[in-house]
Amino acid sequence: MVSQNSDKMEIVEKRNSNFMYNEELIQDGDEVVVYMSYGELKSLKIKSGESFNMRFGHIRHSDLIGIPFGSRVQATAGFVYILRPIPALWTRCLPRRTQILYTPDIGAILMYLDLKPGSIVCESGTGSGSLSHQLANAIAPTGHLYTHDIDNVRITKVIDEFETHGFKNITTAVARNVCEVGFVIENNADAVFLDLPAPWEAIPWAKKALSKERGGRIVSFSPCIEQVIKSCETLRKEGFVQVETIEIIPKTMKSVELFNDNLEAFDKRINIFTDSVERIIPCIKANNHLNDKGKKRNFDGSVIMDSEEKESSHCSNVNFSSTTKTVISFPHSQPTHTGYLTHATLLPYF
Repeated sequence: MVSQNSDKMEIVEKRNSNFMYNEELIQDGDEVVVYMSYGELKSLKIKSGESFNMRFGHIRHSDLIGIPFGSRVQATAGFVYILRPIPALWTRCLPRRTQILYTPDIGAILMYLDLKPGSIVCESGTGSGSLSHQLANAIAPTGHLYTHDIDNVRITKVIDEFETHGFKNITTAVARNVCEVGFVIENNADAVFLDLPAPWEAIPWAKKALSKERGGRIVSFSPCIEQVIKSCETLRKEGFVQVETIEIIPKTMKSVELFNDNLEAFDKRINIFTDSVERIIPCIKANNHLNDKGKKRNFDGSVIMDSEEKESSHCSNVNFSSTTKTVISFPHSQPTHTGYLTHATLLPYF
């Protein structure tokens, strides 16, 4: 791109928006998140001339170029929102190569690792890169993430994603079995995260990776309690302190309003009809149909009352129309077990 002023020609390099650099308007080559509903998101790379098909119809990529991020866009059979990609949204729409960690667990992991801009962190078990992006975002722009996985294909794909999302300069992804040969750095890391079938085998290597002068934190994710028991034993054996295991089970609550008759009306009903509960029904029906629309009438226009309405006429002196409003909450979704988070501290030693 060339910018011209009165004195000189200035060449300005075109940059695409990513997790580290933001533009206001969507450009050709940007990656965006298409928000269709709360549980339905899709990552999309903008390429002029192509189109995106979904259950709301299709959208031409050219229609998205030049509009602001966050815009509501009309498709052929509905509308969607075009959002700027961030790590939290990427977790919900990334290509799944393995099981991934979700935001509730990720939030606890970032806290227990005590990450901040400039931290050096090692990760073993890259997988689909869900946590990797969150770790890189937490330590940016001056920190560094070393992520390890035994699968070359997964490493190749996550390297491409790091480059697309602007994390290339602060990440190093390697195919390596840390349980056998350890991490790529020693005596330099501030934090280590393990997501392995046998994390206790990698704990001695994690101790070597952590800085002796600064100490550091370690967090291990394990689905089974047997893994937790062996990991805790190894952590204490290697000199880690403050060993603790937690389980994150989020529970989504839904609040609704219930409308009930007030206590005055309820009390009068009970006092009037103590001999027969069935006689309450005509009173309820009479007050639930307060208008005369659709009823039979005499020649003079007066409403003809049926037997139930005649029986319930003595209820007219009771105010049943007033109601009370009660708000109750109940679980909206069934919480499930994901895994246990075991965290510990390595104190500085020389």
